[in-house]
Amino acid sequence: MKPDAGADADLLRAFARKEQQAADELYRRFAPRGFGLGMVMLGNAAQAEDLVQDTFVKVWRKCATYDAARGSLDTWVLLIARSLAIDLIRRRVLEQRILAQEEEPSITSVDDDPEHMAETRDLADRARVAMQSLSPGQRAAIELAYFGGKTSTEVAELEGIPIGTAKTRIRTALMRLREALEVQREL
Repeated sequence: MKPDAGADADLLRAFARKEQQAADELYRRFAPRGFGLGMVMLGNAAQAEDLVQDTFVKVWRKCATYDAARGSLDTWVLLIARSLAIDLIRRRVLEQRILAQEEEPSITSVDDDPEHMAETRDLADRARVAMQSLSPGQRAAIELAYFGGKTSTEVAELEGIPIGTAKTRIRTALMRLREALEVQREL
């Protein structure tokens, strides 16, 4: 049996006042679900535990912004957890990109000639610009699918969208990236 919106708002106000009983109730209701979400999105128990902690800190800081008219407390808390998890995934992807760029090849190859390296850097720059041209939904879907290794079904669950929408976003993003790279190559 779910509490009503008024009870949820009262619970959040009590949590904001640092009442132990309210904190216990929120933790009981949302920690297991936040941890499960973290395991699905992050695939790591330690990071899922950190996600739960970060979620409760953000809920406590943002208590005043909760509006029961816009949605249930369950949705609000889980959206906070999801947003934090997506931020972490994006940071991971960015860190991996930076590390990949900084790594020096240990073996000299034919591909190390200056012309090939310039071509590779140019392609990477064009890909970055093309990624920035995507809508936020398309960019998130393609990053989760290709950089995060998620299936269309997992992308749909993580983004809270129907699977058909997830597939369309991934496909559209790939087509837009290909078109952008082909147009830029012709220039």
